[in-house]
Amino acid sequence: MNSIKNAWGSIDPRIRSAITTMLKGAATVGAFYLLFTHKVTTDDGRHITTWQAMTEHIPNIDMTTFWIFVATATAVKFVGIMASMYRWTLLLRGQGLVLPFRHIFGSFLIGRFIGTFLPSTLGLDGYKLYDAARFTGKTVEATAATVIEKVLGVVGIFLTFLIALPLGISIFGDNGFKVAAITVPLATGVIGGFFLVLFKPGIVQWIIENFPIPGKQKIAGFVTRVSNSAAAYSAHKGLLVNAAFQSWVVHFTTAAMYYFTALAVGAMDAHFWEVTFASSIQIFATVISPFTIAGEGIREIAQTYLLGHRLGASQAIMSAALGFWAAEAMTLTGAFFWWGRKKDYRPSHVYVDGKEVRVDLGEAAMPQAGAVAVES
Repeated sequence: MNSIKNAWGSIDPRIRSAITTMLKGAATVGAFYLLFTHKVTTDDGRHITTWQAMTEHIPNIDMTTFWIFVATATAVKFVGIMASMYRWTLLLRGQGLVLPFRHIFGSFLIGRFIGTFLPSTLGLDGYKLYDAARFTGKTVEATAATVIEKVLGVVGIFLTFLIALPLGISIFGDNGFKVAAITVPLATGVIGGFFLVLFKPGIVQWIIENFPIPGKQKIAGFVTRVSNSAAAYSAHKGLLVNAAFQSWVVHFTTAAMYYFTALAVGAMDAHFWEVTFASSIQIFATVISPFTIAGEGIREIAQTYLLGHRLGASQAIMSAALGFWAAEAMTLTGAFFWWGRKKDYRPSHVYVDGKEVRVDLGEAAMPQAGAVAVES
């Protein structure tokens, strides 16, 4: 295993990136192939592929209903995007970094635009980290804010899961109690564990050092990174709680969005809490999946498995795919911000630790080595 890892590490990074992208592209195509060739039973007892079911269903969709609910889904998702922007503003502020919200708004849309066809949230996370570091000159602090944001993102997913579970667990039928008995303690433990790491890292470090825990070294490294990143927030616990609430808004609105896309494709019997609950599970599966581009294929497979028996296989697939585009269509406007920001663009104001600063960006629009913050 180590020899394979070493051989992979010796390959030129650009070639590794190209190989990884091709593999993810192949996995994405393969996921859709398996999805579309999967056999389903229609109401009249026929056994057809999901692709046939979709092509038979699409002509029956009312276009007026379709566009009304697509617009509603997009509006709901936009609330979540605004909450995500505000969360990033809060976390930067906790590190002593203040950028105008107008600037963060544009940077977020640029990051989402770049990340549309990249795995998970890689494009958004990478761009806004680069953006904050570039204009404040504080790479370490911006990185710490990103680490905490990722932790709170998981908290937001599990909070959405727990809130939707009481009214949505019915999708598992008679197995609902068993699913709840396993997942509720797990989700509660994850949320409690993350806040324990954020607020009382010493306790977690003691547990790791004194108990035989599988994979102790990896866990210890993760806890150390998170606790070090959280150190700056020790006097801002209320800020972290607010950021956690914004994380819940981000993921709850995303999950709820799929209810409206289900209505858009004609699943008028869809139950809000069932779809929202199932979608919280689907979102988690999409976020942690490293195998496909932007979670494509994984999203549709998860939604079909969880909701196919409630909505119909074709509606479940189409609502999942439509949810992606309802969410991402508006972020394509990030291209206008990207091209509109010339190489001499700067935010109207930037504060670091309460002092206004300016950053020497050099000649090029992309970050240059040695860019530094200078007090004005």
